[in-house]
Amino acid sequence: MFPTVCIYVLVSLVAGLVAALMQVVWPVMRRAFRRDLPPGPRGFPFVGYLPFMVKSGYGEVDALRKKYGNIFGLHLGSSYVVFVCDRDSVKEALSRNELLLRPVEFPLCSNPDKSVITLNGAVWQQQRRFFVKVFKKLGAGSPAMEAHAQKELSHLLRELNARNGDPVFPLDVLTANVSNILTMVLASRRFGQDNPQRACLKDFIDAVVALSTQVLAINFFPLLRSVLGCLGLGSCGRLRDAFFRRSHFAEQLVRENEDSFQEDKIRNFADAFIFEMKNRQEGCQHFTRELLIGNVASFIGGGAGTISTALQWLMLMSAANSRQQNLVRAETDTVMKAKESGSSITWNDRPSMPYAQAFIWETMRCKPVNPLALMRCASEDIKLGGYFVPRGSVIISSFWSLFNEPGFWKDPEVFRPERFLSDSGHSATKPKWFIPFSSGKRSCPAESVASMVVFVYFTNIVHHFIIEASTSGVHPDDEFLGIALRPKPQQLVFRPRKHRG
Repeated sequence: MFPTVCIYVLVSLVAGLVAALMQVVWPVMRRAFRRDLPPGPRGFPFVGYLPFMVKSGYGEVDALRKKYGNIFGLHLGSSYVVFVCDRDSVKEALSRNELLLRPVEFPLCSNPDKSVITLNGAVWQQQRRFFVKVFKKLGAGSPAMEAHAQKELSHLLRELNARNGDPVFPLDVLTANVSNILTMVLASRRFGQDNPQRACLKDFIDAVVALSTQVLAINFFPLLRSVLGCLGLGSCGRLRDAFFRRSHFAEQLVRENEDSFQEDKIRNFADAFIFEMKNRQEGCQHFTRELLIGNVASFIGGGAGTISTALQWLMLMSAANSRQQNLVRAETDTVMKAKESGSSITWNDRPSMPYAQAFIWETMRCKPVNPLALMRCASEDIKLGGYFVPRGSVIISSFWSLFNEPGFWKDPEVFRPERFLSDSGHSATKPKWFIPFSSGKRSCPAESVASMVVFVYFTNIVHHFIIEASTSGVHPDDEFLGIALRPKPQQLVFRPRKHRG
């Protein structure tokens, strides 16, 4: 009896190990015998090509594009990754329904938040439609949304003015300020300078961006990622802690909204979501409190991080390109001369400020916040650009390559906002495949909000201040890539203008 049990257990263990091994080995073997896979470099066993992606990430991808073509594949850890790098392949990848999934590698190390960014399937589709509908009401075109932005902008201008030309780290004043716009839209809540929650808000937003730089590679080793995250070890543990602090912050905002919710008075995103929860059929899994908290957390973190990073790049590129900064300022002076004293530049002033818009787009082209698009996953075997892409492959669009394609952009290495201007210079034109917020069904659902805040903040700051390098100089190429491409911390001088138009 005892030997029989031992043999049964041994056979079961061996069968389990073989099954687990085949789950890893079979996809690799299957790919090895396909001759129509995208070309690409060979890597090392287990780690793949990951050791060679140690610098900027997007720079190595662009170098591989030049060697292997606009579609190429390689192994990163246990994942097979296909990169697409030109207009045709990116357009196809972003529009294919088979490439709408987020892969398991997407959530960075134990991110507890389920949101429209990370979800898949029917729940994601429902959440996406809801986001688009709500942000159309609360978004860039609404007076309420711009009023929030203008109010926070006035606080920022006063804070910069109080520095009286002393050097400033832009993120120190931008992140918490921009976050207030989002918390107002999400939950009708703002945090003043003396509120300890304001510092907490800034800390976990900056922590997620900074720590993600250190753990990006671990995402391609799911087992190691899970172990390090659960044990709270190293950067994975600190990042998990930042995610949980962000989630707790979002839960507090949701609880406050639940306590003051009135069905006939929808004030913000949380109210609109709570209304859907209360009016949907019992047991509906598409609108739950967990999803509300996840959406609020992700939008605060992702939205504030993206907008403040874009503004930081604009400040840095302004300091590095004083001639172009002066051209933007000349537009702001012209617009402000027609306004009453005490007014500010608004989103509706865009048509009168083509050079300012061109400056923003050129900065986003040269320094895209996301040089590599958020990962997609193939839900089935497909052909992409004539190549076979197996089910489960990770797909990454290289926006950096797209925005620096020599055949499309003349002198792409040069910062030249004029490339976005019409021949007359009276309007700014964005090419169809200049897509800093991505494209298709997985594009940023809050693009209109981000675009409005960036335009209003940038133009008003340039109108009120001359942005200059500090004594240590300005270095646009000193950067790091985490979940966003950010400049390394550099101080800038915001010199108040004595006479303004």
